[in-house]
Amino acid sequence: MTPCRHGKGTRRVPYPSVSMPLIFFRLCFWLALLPPPPAHAEQAIVTAQAAVQQVTLTGFTRPRTVIDLSAEEAGKVMRVYADIGERIADNGYFACLDRTFIDLDIESNRAELARIKVEIDFFSKQVSRYRTLVGRNSVAQMQLDEMERSLASFQRQFEALKVEERRLQERERRFCITAPSGSLVIDRSIEEGEWLNVGKQVGRVGDFSSLLIPYALSLPEYQALQTKKPLTVQLPELDQTVAASIERVSPDFDEQSHKIKLDLEIGGSSLRGGLRAELMLKIPDASGAVLIAEEALEERYEEYWLRTADGKEIRVVYLGQSESGGTDGAKLARVVSPAVLPGDRFVVRHR
Repeated sequence: MTPCRHGKGTRRVPYPSVSMPLIFFRLCFWLALLPPPPAHAEQAIVTAQAAVQQVTLTGFTRPRTVIDLSAEEAGKVMRVYADIGERIADNGYFACLDRTFIDLDIESNRAELARIKVEIDFFSKQVSRYRTLVGRNSVAQMQLDEMERSLASFQRQFEALKVEERRLQERERRFCITAPSGSLVIDRSIEEGEWLNVGKQVGRVGDFSSLLIPYALSLPEYQALQTKKPLTVQLPELDQTVAASIERVSPDFDEQSHKIKLDLEIGGSSLRGGLRAELMLKIPDASGAVLIAEEALEERYEEYWLRTADGKEIRVVYLGQSESGGTDGAKLARVVSPAVLPGDRFVVRHR
């Protein structure tokens, strides 16, 4: 027992004497019986996505091809086969001119060909006879040479007349002004009985089997167009959305707007030219903003912060809530900061 002083007197108070090893042993025993501490929950990580803005580009439909028709021969119009809005028939005729004189020239050529053919047959026989006579020394070689020269002359004339025949036939064909079959007449500027000179424009036709829509795009818009699946355009005047495809892209750029010129193609079986066509594209936000889950944002004193996985905090400018949510339905916020790029990963704040 150890003495304990209290007040003026003293008395002895019993105080157990316990050895330190025993106390340590009991403490370790009770600690071993305690349940293990709960494991720390893994930190939820979200990834910043590039914010996009939707742009609407407007173009107007036009026929795939437009052809100006003109007269290749002079003459009087005998018949016009198609009017404005009508389709060119399978024979391709748009209008035909009077062919009276060209037909007479063709008949004259055929008659001359027949005459020369008779002369060629005659001199061919004469040359054969004279060769036999020369072999017998009955006639002079000079007479045979004269016959052969005459035969060669008529043969050359026959060949020239055959060329003239093809030329006249080609001219006869061109007395009818033709256009691609199935095309539609856009404009007509002649009447039956009218006299046409060579080169006069008589009308225009277009191929409306498919329609083209011209656009001028910036580089980000063009890149967005290449990745747009499916590619569609809206026709607000008809309240329709139709499939489209890229028909051609100019390798150069417009010097005024510095944009890329291209044409989209749409089916035109029931459509016409001049329809307004709207192309909607999503391009990266010009401000450099990103989309991040709102759960990853922390607001302190009207400032917003993001925390990286290694604990670094980054101050961002809050631009508002995004109209589109995440794939899991989470609300997304639009934020911007020079230190935040698409693909960066941040910790979700546990509230």
